[in-house]
Amino acid sequence: MILVFLFCYALLGWKFGNWKDFYSYYPTLLFFIIGDLLSQFLLYDYSMWKFHAITAFGDHISLNHTIISLCKMLVQYTSTISIFIGRLPSTYRGKIAWILLWTGIYGVTEGLSHLLGMMTYHNGWHLGWDILFNIMMFTVLIVHHKNPLVGWIISFPIILFLWLYFDVPYSVLK
Repeated sequence: MILVFLFCYALLGWKFGNWKDFYSYYPTLLFFIIGDLLSQFLLYDYSMWKFHAITAFGDHISLNHTIISLCKMLVQYTSTISIFIGRLPSTYRGKIAWILLWTGIYGVTEGLSHLLGMMTYHNGWHLGWDILFNIMMFTVLIVHHKNPLVGWIISFPIILFLWLYFDVPYSVLK
């Protein structure tokens, strides 16, 4: 099923993505991917969510958490940024509606992944946190696109808050 989600994101990106201006928001795509890679690395032994091994096409392709995460970064995040930043409304009200729309899209995808058993939540994380996180994430992506330094600066207290709130033990660091 994860392949279906990724295929849908790829189709939406192909159809609605603003690819002619891709290089202008490429740094924001890298910021998005670095954030996920950092969370995958730091929370390796204390995950908030896990993708579960899925066998696709018989036994020929086995997709585990790492492969699924990397595919999401490559396909879903690239498509998301090409549409989300590529078609960003110019008005304040439009931006709020756009953030809420994309929070809903990600919420539905993540909620279905959880309901279908492709993803489980751990260590106090749940769909409500996913939704709050996505509101924050899409907001910070806009900030980063407009001013990358401010995007990075805003990210650090958010990471610190989440680290402390979810009581991530120092021992999980390698």
